[in-house]
Amino acid sequence: MSSSSPARTSPARTSPARTPRALALAAAALLGGGVLTACGTDGDAGTGDDGPTVVASTTVYADIAEQVAGDNASVESVISDPAADPHSYEASPADAAAVAGADLVVYNGAGYDAFVDMALDNAGDVPVVRGVDEFERVTGAAVDGLNHAEEDHADHAHEAAGNEHVWFSLPTAAAVAERVAEELAAIDSGNAERYRDNARAFADALTPLEAQLDEIHDRGHFPYAQTERVGAHLFEAAHLTDLTPRGFLASVEDDTDPSAADLAAMLDLLAERRVAFLAFNTQTETSVTARVRDAAEDADLVVVDLTETLPEGADYIGWMTGIVDDLSGALADATPVGDGGH
Repeated sequence: MSSSSPARTSPARTSPARTPRALALAAAALLGGGVLTACGTDGDAGTGDDGPTVVASTTVYADIAEQVAGDNASVESVISDPAADPHSYEASPADAAAVAGADLVVYNGAGYDAFVDMALDNAGDVPVVRGVDEFERVTGAAVDGLNHAEEDHADHAHEAAGNEHVWFSLPTAAAVAERVAEELAAIDSGNAERYRDNARAFADALTPLEAQLDEIHDRGHFPYAQTERVGAHLFEAAHLTDLTPRGFLASVEDDTDPSAADLAAMLDLLAERRVAFLAFNTQTETSVTARVRDAAEDADLVVVDLTETLPEGADYIGWMTGIVDDLSGALADATPVGDGGH
């Protein structure tokens, strides 16, 4: 498994000059048009006061950008609350103005952080780095934003194409860092090599985690269940086998209650210990998923907790290290359902 993607050079881009009046007009236009509603979340600023300004949709993308920017650019996240759900976040006019005034915008795409797309629709020519674009470059698979209800009968490859949580793909995170470095190099050529060096260091820090996933893969296919497909790209890298009832997943991800049959199938799967662990999204817990977690714990199954944004005080590398370590621990004494040689 490669720790980084091949070098990709972005064309040089320049951002149009934006005066305070222009930013105020942009924010007013968004407010008056009802495109975005006020939410009042403050971003986290980086350190480069005189360098380029990078605005990211979430703390995940902000941290990746900050690892590349170092002290040479400032980075802020539109969403800074660890408990906020990017799917439903409603940006304020101030958020929209920050996006419009950025030298570079880094976000996920595929409708995950749609508030950024709405802000960009009303902004000028702002350079962007999108996680889903880098995922496609690395894997060759486009994230097509499938409706979850349409995925109920899809195969695993089709489901992967519809999973927008691409920052759980370590090669994609490395590719995002590389692309951010190229965009910043085009904006701030004097620090170009620093940005590229930082991106390479970020990718190198992911190498031990990819090696851990390779070790799991070499042992065989381990079964697991999940309340949502948040970490699925990470699990696919280790060639784990998802046994979660598809109807259950589709219902939870569409914010509807699963059918009695789908819920019973999920609870039986856990009670009978037919999986090695349960992956649990703590950020979108409901009464249904809480019941599922209780069933896993009652069966003495390991629960691997996941979130969609960085936990308080964490950075991307430390966060992923903790998850991969939890995964390795959960599978230490587990029995694979197939051998590593397929």
